[in-house]
Amino acid sequence: MNRSNSSSLLFLGASGLIGNFVTPALIKAGFSVSTGGRRGLSVGGASGIAVDLRDSVSLARAMQGVATVALVLPDGPDMQTLGSNAVNAAKAAGVRRLLWFSSFGAERGNQARFSCRHPVIDEAVRSSGIPYTILRPNFLMQNFTFFYGDIIRTTGTIFLPLGDARVSHLNLRDLAEAAAAALTEDRHINKTYDLSGPEALHTGEVAEQMGAATGRAIRYQPITVVEMESSLREAGMDAWFAEGLAELYGWIRDSGLASEVTDSVERLLGRKATPFRQFASDERAAWLD
Repeated sequence: MNRSNSSSLLFLGASGLIGNFVTPALIKAGFSVSTGGRRGLSVGGASGIAVDLRDSVSLARAMQGVATVALVLPDGPDMQTLGSNAVNAAKAAGVRRLLWFSSFGAERGNQARFSCRHPVIDEAVRSSGIPYTILRPNFLMQNFTFFYGDIIRTTGTIFLPLGDARVSHLNLRDLAEAAAAALTEDRHINKTYDLSGPEALHTGEVAEQMGAATGRAIRYQPITVVEMESSLREAGMDAWFAEGLAELYGWIRDSGLASEVTDSVERLLGRKATPFRQFASDERAAWLD
């Protein structure tokens, strides 16, 4: 595949949830997309190539002739190193655009292990000299289908350690469209967007809207951070990741970080962000037993 053209795009870390939604949107927008990861998986109709973010030679080879690099990083102890490696390799290869998927409200004061590395990578992207766009999505509505869908379907209950916190959940389909817009319109160059849904919902309200869509009783049961971590470990999740994910929910609960409602989706797409009620209607089958 010839990638030495202005539409060539290498999507690093595309094998996860974000990449599976965003990749087809980028292809639809006219980009010639390759998805890069250690296993070289093809994602969303793109061609897959093997690339190791820990190996500068592998990165240099993957970025040869690439005009745009999109980047999602897995949560892990070396996330900051992997991000720096990718940015440095993009600069050395003469990449002309960067798209980095950070996290909502990524600020240095955020001590949660999954969030505290994002603002450092944000700064690496901004200081690279490469025209960039940073998209910082809030918690994704699709978490309730892909990650918590089975337990909600079988028990009719959302178990999360969010207390009474409100969260402005974002539809991943809006994020996918926003990514395509960010790379096809010059007005988004060197901009950072915190992306939220149109309303901040209590998780009890999330349950009510799921119930209205499915016609069954769905409730929210607050749990503790310790209970979440324990259940994740019992399900086979890596201990570091389980502790970090539970910690993140606790941080969200106590800080109110995820409750802000922004107009970024509207600024990128010229329309309002998708409300959770619409998402629940579209995805109702995921919670039907």
